Amino acid sequence: MIYIDDSEQKSPPRAHLGELVAIGGVIVPEPAIAGFASALASIRTKLDIPDGEEIKWNPPKPSFLAKAGGELNRQLRRRMLEAAVEQGIKSAVVIWDRGHRDWPKERIAPEILKYLYERFTLFLQERGDVGVIIADEPGGGGKAERAWLAATLGLTNQGTRYATPDRIVSPILTAPSHHVPHLQLADLVTAATTAAIAGYPKGIELAPLLKQLARTNSHGLIGGAGVVLFPGAIKDLYYWVFKESHYAKEKVGHPLGPPALGDDPFLPPGRTYIADDGMTSSVTR
Repeated sequence: MIYIDDSEQKSPPRAHLGELVAIGGVIVPEPAIAGFASALASIRTKLDIPDGEEIKWNPPKPSFLAKAGGELNRQLRRRMLEAAVEQGIKSAVVIWDRGHRDWPKERIAPEILKYLYERFTLFLQERGDVGVIIADEPGGGGKAERAWLAATLGLTNQGTRYATPDRIVSPILTAPSHHVPHLQLADLVTAATTAAIAGYPKGIELAPLLKQLARTNSHGLIGGAGVVLFPGAIKDLYYWVFKESHYAKEKVGHPLGPPALGDDPFLPPGRTYIADDGMTSSVTR
């Protein structure tokens, strides 16, 4: 089962980024469907979180988690990710930076969903398996839900250039995240990954666990496989956020971050974060 959710960061603190638009999700093996639900129920009990409380990255103000404070939320998020790793759950998140390519959101949304669909399909193909995608119900009620589902039918009926439709064996379904713990995990993974790229400490501190969860390619790297950043100008953030020294493209490893500069004192064009992470420097590129 594959559970997906979306996220955004309107004003990232990391220099040179614009608004981030993201969609991501978690791939839950059959034994982990019940296993993760049980693990999350245990976490709730240990942290005294009410049974009816929906776990969200940004809990609404009247909720228990909004009132509980940062430390409880930090423990909750870390324990949820640790449980997901232990259960063999994997993830993929696609993030689009409008600061480098300012497409309208309505154009970005189907594009990043397509890339996410491809990552899930390739994962299933590698394992000779099939899956079903469940998305959090879109806001706006039944009309918005019907419109969103209709827009996804092209993917599930025809696939994409790189992904055939035989691995995802059903049209994308929706469910209320309030009642589905795995959708709450998808919310956490997608939002935390987006926050880490944006430069927020609460996302960055979870990056090692997010990296353990993320799908990898044949080189053991998450860049382009479990975390996809668009456009390519920001790909050096794989180095700064997830400590990956290379990005693999067409079976060739390309150095990331300062190692890619070598002895060249000049920055290669089109690589915004090759020399610094955008958090400690005011250099404009």
